Amino acid sequence: MADNRQLSVSEIKRILKTTGQAYLSLGTYPPIGFMGKAEWEEMLKGFRVEQGGSNKEMWALVSLKQE
Repeated sequence: MADNRQLSVSEIKRILKTTGQAYLSLGTYPPIGFMGKAEWEEMLKGFRVEQGGSNKEMWALVSLKQE
């Protein structure tokens, strides 16, 4: 399952424009159990978090990191 999520993140990065934003969500409770805090934080490392982002909020508004 984690491999599919990583592919999804890669696809989001591929199609996201430099000025664009993406909404990432862990979904609703109880499926949140399928992704741990460490995996969520690792996924967010690839983006600049604009809003949200904590594991407890279960969502994040992200944009591409400018490198």
